[in-house]
Amino acid sequence: MIVCGVDLKSSEARLVLVSVENNDPHLIPCKTKKLTLGDDKDSSAIKSFLQAIKTFAHENGVAVFAIKARAKGGQMGGGAISFKIETLFQLSDCDVVFVNATALSKFSKTNLGGIPDGVLKYQYDAYRCGVFQLAKAGRL
Repeated sequence: MIVCGVDLKSSEARLVLVSVENNDPHLIPCKTKKLTLGDDKDSSAIKSFLQAIKTFAHENGVAVFAIKARAKGGQMGGGAISFKIETLFQLSDCDVVFVNATALSKFSKTNLGGIPDGVLKYQYDAYRCGVFQLAKAGRL
């Protein structure tokens, strides 16, 4: 099973592919490290972004997208554009799960939550989301 961990920042979806190899999390090398939504008010940009998600999922055999959940309000709340991006992932024909930020923080302190070489700093939360979902699904 291939899980794509996703961390949303502004108009950008940061992506990391993970699977299980020898009962351990395995980073899958991928050229696409992020997708960026252009003008969120332009319907052609929205459709193009959705198609990019679908193409990425198809080309990489993604079974599920694990997205780091964001607060809906308050100081740490997500912006409107990132919520649009969440919706586009949900329309992608792949399963989508949301990973609570507090659970992700606790998970990062476990042995499985460590970051391997090859994961860029801005991808850390996306990687942890993917591995968290593999663990939750009983694959690790």
